[in-house]
Amino acid sequence: MPLTYNIKDAAERLGVSRRWLREFLREHPADKAGVPFYVPIGNRKRFTESDLERILEANRDTERELLSPRTTVYPILAARHETSEDALNEDPAPTNRFARALVQLKERI
Repeated sequence: MPLTYNIKDAAERLGVSRRWLREFLREHPADKAGVPFYVPIGNRKRFTESDLERILEANRDTERELLSPRTTVYPILAARHETSEDALNEDPAPTNRFARALVQLKERI
């Protein structure tokens, strides 16, 4: 039977706080395959070494996605840029404040 850790020991083993681990599990209860990052035993969560490795891998994947270049940061502006000159006069009504500010700045030019 594999060795299991409680949340305190698992957090210590990962080098994070218990609070960080609880919040991570609240936001990401399972990996991409749908397998929980812990084993529920009663009202407690227990972690195996493979669970801890999967938590680290999930964080690595999240960081990889954050660092990867994006093709289109603001799809509303990109779509608007590709349209004809007449369509540029229409209000696209972007929901993002920053995108609206960019649209207004572009209209001044």
